[in-house]
Amino acid sequence: MRAFSSALVACAWLACVTPSCAATDVTLATLPVGDDAGSTPVRCGTISDCPAGSYCEKPSCDAPSGTCTFFPSVCVTEERPECGCDGITYFDDCLRRQSGIASFTAGPCWQGNASTCGGPASTSCPEGAVCALLLGRAPGPCQPDAEGSCWVVPLQCPASMPGDDRWDSCQPGLRCADTCTALQAGGPFLRSMTCH
Repeated sequence: MRAFSSALVACAWLACVTPSCAATDVTLATLPVGDDAGSTPVRCGTISDCPAGSYCEKPSCDAPSGTCTFFPSVCVTEERPECGCDGITYFDDCLRRQSGIASFTAGPCWQGNASTCGGPASTSCPEGAVCALLLGRAPGPCQPDAEGSCWVVPLQCPASMPGDDRWDSCQPGLRCADTCTALQAGGPFLRSMTCH
């Protein structure tokens, strides 16, 4: 196997980050091996092991190593929450990968493994995340100092589907909002009992 200088590695990666060859789905970052046409995925322990335009994807949050994978350039958003290794719930897998988070478990983050926000101390979420204050079913207490969990949501919500959860704001106004719209609006919400 031929050894590559860091400059050559960087050039190989930058060439593949252009729109003409970047994929919207998961694409493993590869480097040429020898003079043949074959290639091998780049192994990593952290994102710092990966060249620009990629992150370290791992099979689980506690895995010691993974494979450098290109960031997705475009996401087709759908509501399929995942709990990232950072304790933040991602609206879908593509948003997790765009954030460079190594792995996930299916479903939203719950107490004990969630990055929390709000509460009496008014804790905020990291940049790019919103504080989800989805408090449960109505009728219930709309607590202005409730503790929530951090979520990353798309800039534009997808069209809602029949059967999606609906939420009513604790403030006057927004009713029957889908989960994404409620998260973008901020503030406490109760699950609606009247919207279908």
